[in-house]
Amino acid sequence: MKRKLASTFLLGSALIFSATAAVAQQQQQQGGISSVGNITRPGSFADQGYGTFMSNLNQGAIAGGLAGKVVVQGHPLLWEPIVVLLSCSPEKPDMTVPTDPSGNYFIDHANLPKVYTTDKDAVNIQLSQHYEGCTLQAPLAGYRSTSVRITEKNLRDKPVMDNIVLTTDERASGTAFSTVGASDSPEAARLFDKAHDEWLHGRTDAARTDLQQAVKLSPHFAQAWYYLGRMEMATDLSEGAASLTKAHEADPKFVPPCIYLGQIAMSKRDWTGAEKWTNQALTLDPAGTPLLWYVNGQAHYHLGHNEAAVHAAQKAVDLDPEHNLPNAEDLLALTLVARHDYQQALVHLRNSLNYILSGPSADPIKRQIAFVEQQSAAEKK
Repeated sequence: MKRKLASTFLLGSALIFSATAAVAQQQQQQGGISSVGNITRPGSFADQGYGTFMSNLNQGAIAGGLAGKVVVQGHPLLWEPIVVLLSCSPEKPDMTVPTDPSGNYFIDHANLPKVYTTDKDAVNIQLSQHYEGCTLQAPLAGYRSTSVRITEKNLRDKPVMDNIVLTTDERASGTAFSTVGASDSPEAARLFDKAHDEWLHGRTDAARTDLQQAVKLSPHFAQAWYYLGRMEMATDLSEGAASLTKAHEADPKFVPPCIYLGQIAMSKRDWTGAEKWTNQALTLDPAGTPLLWYVNGQAHYHLGHNEAAVHAAQKAVDLDPEHNLPNAEDLLALTLVARHDYQQALVHLRNSLNYILSGPSADPIKRQIAFVEQQSAAEKK
């Protein structure tokens, strides 16, 4: 009844930035994001009134959304997106948006039920109706994030948000970026920067070679070991695990290696290993990420720790309103079935069909629904 974790979490596809980030990057190249203080919406509502403003929405991409940037203290190289959370209540985010390699993000849709579509409703109307007063943050292990509030002025006239700034939290147990070993060898540092540039241009093999050379020169270079391991995961999980373990040994406070060592253990059905690594990651980063909570939930579920699995699966679903982890809601349903909460399980299974494509991906869900309906009917007799 369970499906394998989608291959989208391997480096080759996990680091492909979304079309929204690409739009933001294009705007930056056009001067759109870099000159924050000078941008207003084309034909702004304040100047031209509702009718003219609505008729001019297609004057530029910036007219149909909000743009912004995440700035990280120390300016570490971004190999992976930083996830920006849009929240309208303290319980859970209403939308997640990835940054591009420069830290830019772009919100060009409202994450709402299907009744609200950009075909029927202008994007800015959706945003203003549902997201005015909401906040943007970029939680990241080892950092404090400023909070930026979406105001009427942003939605009406000033589509570029203030920067979300991440500053180092010295009291944090773990960190998303490691500096261990980075300064041991100037040549290794140069190769690391070169690998980043190679990767950005799609030259993965060259990037891998650079990183291999970097860790030879600096054997304790935690981040180089980590990104090397992520690349190796795409072709050889055992090789990737070895490099990720080196990253963890170099810097035990470095969170990402623990997450992906847990994922590798899960792929091998080593549930004890998956539980060990994800519990360690959650000790370092109690807030967690959707992938971290998902792997943790899978481990607990298969080890028979169902209440812990329910908690973890619910956290994975709550932190992932875009359903980038479609299996998370399925996992939550399975944990609820184990609790004999068939009605709530059916709610989540049926909800999965709203965003899982028809065909092979949806067929197991439909079989699960039929099975749970039978179980529910039998228990009522």
